[in-house]
Amino acid sequence: MDFTVLLKKIMDSDVNIRHSLITDSDGNILATSHREGITNYLSAEETAASLKRASIAWKGRNELIPKIGRGLYAVAKFEKISRITFPLCDDNLIFVSLGSDAVRQNVHEGGEKQIIEHVLNILSRDPTKQ
Repeated sequence: MDFTVLLKKIMDSDVNIRHSLITDSDGNILATSHREGITNYLSAEETAASLKRASIAWKGRNELIPKIGRGLYAVAKFEKISRITFPLCDDNLIFVSLGSDAVRQNVHEGGEKQIIEHVLNILSRDPTKQ
């Protein structure tokens, strides 16, 4: 799978997506895409630590698969951003960061629910949904 192409599709799906990246199951960054003109709130070290914590949380969710099924996505909502995490195959995660309504550049594009739907459609690899 070409991670660069996948991240481009995700970034192109909505202008309110600030940043997207793919990690392995341990939270190590494999590919990243950053919207031009957007400044990260976290340093590279803070981002790495946050991704590692999120990957541990996904490992815990995966233990529940026999009882409640596979996780589709998780949302972490902060005052300035929302971070949505999606599993990618069995070994990777996709993180999508979007601005809160107060800091978005274009409030006329999709909101959180629409962005989640767009990304799920992209990940389904069903061309009729993209």
